[in-house]
Amino acid sequence: TVPVLRWAKQQGGVTGYPHSDMRVDPPAYARRSIARLDRDGDGLLDAAEADAGLLPAPFARIDADQNGRVSVEELTAAADRAAHELPNLVLPAMQGAGAMEIFVSVPEGVCDFISAMDTGRVGEWNTWYHLLNCGFPLKVSGETDFPCMSSTRVGQGRVYVRLAGGVSRVDSPREPRDRSRSERSASVGPAAIGRLDFTDWCRGLAAGRSYVSDGYAHALEFTVSGTRPGEGDVSLDAPGTVDVHAQVAFAAELPKAVAYGTASAPGGRREAGDTRLLHMPPTAETVRGGERRVEVVVNGRVAASETLAADGRIHSVTFRIPVERSSWIALRQFPQLHTNPVNVLVAGQPIRASRDSARWCAESVELLWENRSRFIAEPEREAARAAYDRALDEYRRRAEQADQTGGPDPRG
Repeated sequence: TVPVLRWAKQQGGVTGYPHSDMRVDPPAYARRSIARLDRDGDGLLDAAEADAGLLPAPFARIDADQNGRVSVEELTAAADRAAHELPNLVLPAMQGAGAMEIFVSVPEGVCDFISAMDTGRVGEWNTWYHLLNCGFPLKVSGETDFPCMSSTRVGQGRVYVRLAGGVSRVDSPREPRDRSRSERSASVGPAAIGRLDFTDWCRGLAAGRSYVSDGYAHALEFTVSGTRPGEGDVSLDAPGTVDVHAQVAFAAELPKAVAYGTASAPGGRREAGDTRLLHMPPTAETVRGGERRVEVVVNGRVAASETLAADGRIHSVTFRIPVERSSWIALRQFPQLHTNPVNVLVAGQPIRASRDSARWCAESVELLWENRSRFIAEPEREAARAAYDRALDEYRRRAEQADQTGGPDPRG
């Protein structure tokens, strides 16, 4: 897909991937990992062999029987558990679904966004988090694949872009409408927020002046030390603290479905937010009220949170967040809502938040080539191999840089 995205960028286009959850296959992941790391050929991994690879949890936690060896069965179980967490280090399956070549197109500079709000939320956000941790300026956008995936209606996955005169929005007449303070104090129509221009909207999308949601959760305002997403970075001369402020609202009534986190998915948390109707028969049942946990995310980890009522009202929240090194900061409510990040740069250093995130991206590139290179047309294969090698070199370089800054291990 890199040549296609480059062609679009050359015309001034905004580029990204749909269906971004690449899903995981824990048994296949375990078999491949042991085959790659098992130096003595006994079909097991000892601690030294495991240390040479990228496993989803610390060795002692994976070694369930504590015999000093990890089997395929133990690694499969560990991968299955980890695949429900954000972030996680389980490699995606790379077998034909999701934003597979994003690991190549992002370092090539031809991909602006990854989509979300349509497939499994953990898989979508996990890929995004790892690329952000490497320091790439990848944005998130909303998606509805209608009628293939989101066959209930158009608009199950949305992006709300801030334009010069306000936040662009399209509301369904049958849905509760979340109203900002300005709307409550005056009657606001299209004329009040200015002309809606699609080109400007696309530019706002590429800049990340936006948030994604299912239409029932809103971040009407989100700032880090007064800076909104897509409107610049926050600079600190040395490690310190930043003020995070947001105005959020959650509808008082939601459909009962996996897509909105109001019904359990057969596959567990990693399928939360998936809009497919294949999970269960459609229903008109709804869920009223309840609470939503709003989280401040720093480099993929929850740094602070607050629980709010789902009552259709606007709630203001403020947090003081310590920042030790250059980081990205965003706001989310799983699985309904995520803002784009604001970067906080400490002493002018780039974001290199996690060595393991860079290694995870590099291994994803290698796995994709193993699985999919035979589908690349022969005349294009040499150029594709060169692009893949450039991506690998870049991830390895950024992994070394993350080592120097002491980024944390996503496995905890």
